[in-house]
Amino acid sequence: MNRFARRAIFFDLDTIAAGSERVTRQVFRKFAAAFGRSADSADFAALDGSPAPILVAKAKRDWGLAQKLDELLRLHDAMMDAVLLALSPAPEASAAFNAASQNGWKLGVVTSMASARSRAWLGRHSLAALVDIVIGGGDVCLGKPEPEPYLMALARSGCPRDAALAVEGSLAGARSALAAGLRTFGLAPEGWEPIAWPEPVRLVDTLDELMPELTGQRFRTGAALRRARPRAVALN
Repeated sequence: MNRFARRAIFFDLDTIAAGSERVTRQVFRKFAAAFGRSADSADFAALDGSPAPILVAKAKRDWGLAQKLDELLRLHDAMMDAVLLALSPAPEASAAFNAASQNGWKLGVVTSMASARSRAWLGRHSLAALVDIVIGGGDVCLGKPEPEPYLMALARSGCPRDAALAVEGSLAGARSALAAGLRTFGLAPEGWEPIAWPEPVRLVDTLDELMPELTGQRFRTGAALRRARPRAVALN
């Protein structure tokens, strides 16, 4: 860990887990199917980035589920564990984490998942030793899209706001990071459902595109990135 770093970069767990779909969406899709429901774009737009207790409570209310909230949370947690167990880090995640550590960055994970579950996954894939900070959904009162998760990560990092970056895979996460005053990158690989990213967000296809930033090389301007990414459109 880089105890005395003066720069910080924070990743959402979705951005470092390999898969054809965001982790939280995979789990919510399975959770919905268990009750004969189908999760569509509107559901994801409303719930993506929410901590599990809020997500499950909303589903219980909106779908009129008779089960107790604790029972539903246990089911959702079991599905989350099963999905995470099957997922490895994105191929470029280890390189990005090592580059951050070697170039004076404090490294954090800011996620709607429970911090213990996130740490366990990082440890399973030999990434935990590189991570200085983990902020989970249960560590805050107001989760994404509110700024509290990133403000807490920033405070724990000891770095100034203008020396910190966020890398997000959801609209709620991007809004959270921007509200905290952080320069924000949106990860939007081919095949992922497009998001109406806020204008300040810089879009990248893979974590490899962050390497010039992490190693101190010049990075492309936000305008150039936006011109290269016309497919970032609003959800219907």
